[in-house]
Amino acid sequence: MDSPLAGHIGFITMYQLIYCSRFTGTGGALSTVREILAQSQQNNFQNTITGFLIFDKTHFVQVLEGEEQVVQDTYARLLGDSRHADIVPIAARAVEKRDFPEWSMGGFLRNPEVQHIFARHGMDDGIDPVTLTAGKVVALAKDLLAYDLSRDRERIINIATR
Repeated sequence: MDSPLAGHIGFITMYQLIYCSRFTGTGGALSTVREILAQSQQNNFQNTITGFLIFDKTHFVQVLEGEEQVVQDTYARLLGDSRHADIVPIAARAVEKRDFPEWSMGGFLRNPEVQHIFARHGMDDGIDPVTLTAGKVVALAKDLLAYDLSRDRERIINIATR
């Protein structure tokens, strides 16, 4: 039987919002993503928001997690951000726990090295907002995060064995 407090941290419901948007930045994509991640990490840490940002050079897909009002306020600011257009909400829901509790904002830029991960999630030709679901986005983000963490472990092992 589920606990009557399922979905609550203390007495605060954990809320997750997932959206997709089209990149409209005027500068380089990589520098823009770095700027967004740095700003997000700072703001989200202060507001106890966690999440993950995926960028494929055309679209952003972002997961935001935290207290509902704080997440909604953050999303409202994103709606006014000139680097985003055609913002499509994928999901807005109460969840039992955070999917990315360690990340004030993790991020991943699509590159040829991880093409197989995108393909495994049905995104061979890029991100299509019409076909995205919350489950697909969270699974992709977790797989990208796991890949990145395994690469960090490989780098540490390689350095230690030299």
